[in-house]
Amino acid sequence: MVMPALDSGGDMEEFDRFIGVVKKYAEAYRDLEVLQKNPAFDFLPIGDQKTGVIGEAFIFEYLKRQGLCDLEFGRTDQKGWDIRHSHGLASNEIVYVQVKTVSAFAKYKRISPIHFAPDSCELYLVSLDENLIPDNIWKPNGYSDSKIKVHNGEKVVKGTRMPKNAEDTASGFTELENVFEDFKRYFPELYPAG
Repeated sequence: MVMPALDSGGDMEEFDRFIGVVKKYAEAYRDLEVLQKNPAFDFLPIGDQKTGVIGEAFIFEYLKRQGLCDLEFGRTDQKGWDIRHSHGLASNEIVYVQVKTVSAFAKYKRISPIHFAPDSCELYLVSLDENLIPDNIWKPNGYSDSKIKVHNGEKVVKGTRMPKNAEDTASGFTELENVFEDFKRYFPELYPAG
């Protein structure tokens, strides 16, 4: 089932509600992280939870605030893309977007496998701080050949991590474009001019 974009009447109110929930989740996440590191709670595995959904929501809102048309989320079982939209106001071309997210709680900053997607697919790498708010966003244009593997009969990109800077080829990505400054321009409520 494809989720439709919100109508323009309630967009800001709904996004504000989303931010409120994310802040509550970040607080609970920090508390859970403390428990996970406590040896007495060895039944709680250490790892990153729910950050993918949060990263996708931020990129969806970012694209919407840019005025892109016909934004839709993919299904949860969709491989290769998370969001799609029309390219330009009058274009029939569909652009696919794949979002990979890592939070400050992820020790090694590893990115889950990237499934190959349609040619017109953009990849966003979203880094979240301890409040689960983006603190960096990258758009890589390629991958290191050594990271392309066959997994369950299909080619995927594996063994990558969140880039540290634009020259970080060890991350497994090439031609890294940092779009965080542009992202912040669209979210003055999160990044007030100082």
